[in-house]
This record gives sequence, C-alpha cells and structure tokens, in this order.
Amino acid sequence: MTVDTTLVTATAAAVGSLVGAAATIAAAWMTQRSQLIRGQAEWKLRERESLYGEFIKEASRLAVDALDHSLDEPEKLVALYGTLGRIRLISGDQVLHEAEECCRQIFELYSRPNMTPEQFRQELDAHRFDPVKGFSAACRVELLQLAPGD
Repeated sequence: MTVDTTLVTATAAAVGSLVGAAATIAAAWMTQRSQLIRGQAEWKLRERESLYGEFIKEASRLAVDALDHSLDEPEKLVALYGTLGRIRLISGDQVLHEAEECCRQIFELYSRPNMTPEQFRQELDAHRFDPVKGFSAACRVELLQLAPGD
C-alpha cells in the first residue's frame, strides 16, 4: 500500500491550519473573558465606592445636624436608611456592621441635649466625635480586597 505524498502533505497542512485557527480562537476567547471579568470587578468596585461615599456624606451631614437639633422630623433619616438598605444588599459583614453602628450613633446624637460650639470643639479635640470613622475604615479594607490586581 503506497501513500500518496501529496495527500499526506495536504492533510498535514489542513490539520495544522485547523489547530492554529483553534488556538487563535481559544486565546481570543480567553482574553475576552478575562477582560469581561476584570471590567465587571472594576464596575462593582466603583459602584461600592459611590455607595459608601453617599453614606458617608449623608451620615456626616446628619451627625452635625444632630449636635444642635433634636429629631423633630424623623424623615431626615430616610436617605441614610435607604443607603443603609443598599449597603445590606452588596456589602460584607464588617462594612454592614459599621454602617449600622454609625446609624445608631447618629440616632443617639439626636437623643442627647444640643451641644454648644465649645462642647463640640472639645469633642473634636478629644477625638470622640467621628461617627463615620469605623465605617470608612471597614470600607477601605473591603475596597482594597476587591480591587483587581495589577
């Protein structure tokens, strides 16, 4: 039985082309998938950064308001608790715990007698007034863990 060398050569060329094309397609697919996963991770990170920033901004505003106002209008807390609900959906346990603690501290501030400017200055000087400190620290840890490696 003789093998036609032309047929062997043509078959080898066709198989080589198919293997090369399959490798190119597989590499392109893996690259595309990797980019998609990285893009989703970066989007989730930015979404959390935005949400946490929104919470910090609202919590800070309410904390300062609570120093010289009582909670005559509970609807003041709606935006803060709405943001807290969104944090519950996507955040880790430590961030959620610290967000709830921040809300508790703000509510407690509203329950206290109003502070004078001098009392507020003393609290600041003694580093006792920072209801968002624990929350922002927990957010920083979580965001650093979620950041895609470069």
